[in-house]
Amino acid sequence: MLPMISVVIPAYNAQNTIEPTLRSVFAQEYRNLEVIVADDASKDGTAAAARRALLAGDRPWKLIELESNRGVSAARNEGMKAASGEYLLFMDADDRADPDFLTILHGVISVSGADIAFCGFRSRDMRTGKEDRFPVKLDPSRGYTAEDLAVMRIFKKIDPTVWTMLFRKDFIFSRGLSFAEGCSHGQDVEFVIEALSVAGHAAFSPECPFVYMHHANMASAADRSFGEKKLRRYADFTESHFRMARFLTERSGSKKLAEIANRFLLPTAYIKRLTLCAWQKDRRAFDEILASREVRDILRSSRRYAAKKPEVFLKSLCLLTAPGLYYRMRAR
Repeated sequence: MLPMISVVIPAYNAQNTIEPTLRSVFAQEYRNLEVIVADDASKDGTAAAARRALLAGDRPWKLIELESNRGVSAARNEGMKAASGEYLLFMDADDRADPDFLTILHGVISVSGADIAFCGFRSRDMRTGKEDRFPVKLDPSRGYTAEDLAVMRIFKKIDPTVWTMLFRKDFIFSRGLSFAEGCSHGQDVEFVIEALSVAGHAAFSPECPFVYMHHANMASAADRSFGEKKLRRYADFTESHFRMARFLTERSGSKKLAEIANRFLLPTAYIKRLTLCAWQKDRRAFDEILASREVRDILRSSRRYAAKKPEVFLKSLCLLTAPGLYYRMRAR
């Protein structure tokens, strides 16, 4: 019998999208799966809509109802704790998957013996139906290490996302991996990079059986105005870079990843923190950060990866040589 895959779906105010998402899960060719919906204290009828769809399906399921709204990371973590399967997969409550999605990922992970398998995806506009494809642009015949893939993800040469990845559950728990709770932006990328950095092996399929849905109510689409919510998301994204740098330095066991953490991720994190100070027109905090010799040394160290990501080095250079100009440009 095929091993069980636990599909974890965090949901918040998703009463209009959760049912078609669940129908696409129940339509999977891969038979041995369970569905876990973690309702993050939605204010609409998400739990009721999920229960209807779950009862109409033909696979084992669990509906977790959080008592208070704790964010997508907490919902995913609670779903992981409740998982019975040998494998874990995360979907959002507004996405879709082709019927062969799990079959493809399980085929990759079982043949390779990897800790993680991932694939490409399609992005679909719900209003127009237009789709764009984002395949994994790597040669499947080459022997990429998990470290190679982590490096490529950090420098955005590839874009594996948490909802196109299948994980061995014992790998996730044995490495102590979880989603950063209280973080509203960047937690997905953080989890992916940290998982790749400690994986023994990761494998992929270039196919695109997952569908990421774009619609007007999604957080990234609704957050275009420059308000308090956007500042909070940017601050959270900034802190995720600090956490990633610390994780890679302390836990990856890779000298290469530790160097990238210290000479690329940390400079990036400080650039973001300084940019946030300028956006908030907090010149005092901006100057205090730049007054630190340690911070200035970190910014200088970004020259190591200037060829790969020149914008990080150029921003660092501007902050070091013309901080007032940088502040004024960002404070507008």
